[in-house]
Amino acid sequence: MGARFPIPRPTETAALAAVRPRPVPPAEALYADLATTRRRDDREGFTLLGCLILRAIAGKAGERS
Repeated sequence: MGARFPIPRPTETAALAAVRPRPVPPAEALYADLATTRRRDDREGFTLLGCLILRAIAGKAGERS
């Protein structure tokens, strides 16, 4: 069944503006977790932790300003 009127959807800019930045742990604390993901051959975890370490080091790596 179709809607009788269009449902308003936020734009990407509005959605990103509504999100509060999450605190990032210090990079030194993340290196042990990175080594664990490598030992367990967890590629997804390794990638996610690598990006999180970049955010901790560079501030806003991969995010739009």
